Amino acid sequence: MTNKVSLSRLKLTDFRNYAVASLSLDDRHVVLTGDNGSGKTNLLEAVSFLSPGRGLRRAVLSDVTRVGAQATGFSIFADVDGMDGEVAIGTGIEGDGEVVSRRLRLNGTPVKSVDELTDHLRVLWLTPAMDGLFTGSSSDR
Repeated sequence: MTNKVSLSRLKLTDFRNYAVASLSLDDRHVVLTGDNGSGKTNLLEAVSFLSPGRGLRRAVLSDVTRVGAQATGFSIFADVDGMDGEVAIGTGIEGDGEVVSRRLRLNGTPVKSVDELTDHLRVLWLTPAMDGLFTGSSSDR
């Protein structure tokens, strides 16, 4: 078991503003730069969906499917050098637009519970809304 966890590949399909995006990564730190609205936070949100919950924006699952997508869902796949070795994690939604459900896969095999993801990857995020330091007045700092 390792204490270091890293993503070696991240692939998005019809997620937020990405029709298709594929990133090859190594175990070094990643710095995202770009214009406002270019999708930096969307990449972080995609990573947050690799853990239990509704992601860092607490979005309704059907709301993160790319506007204009021909399919009624999205998918996120990641190759993770994780706590128990290498694992491929996939998540996304399927449905007819009215009723959607989240689907999960580990190494291509469907899993029943999102909690199984925590055996391989745990994601923690902090947002400015979580701390008055970022949103309060300068006198509060």
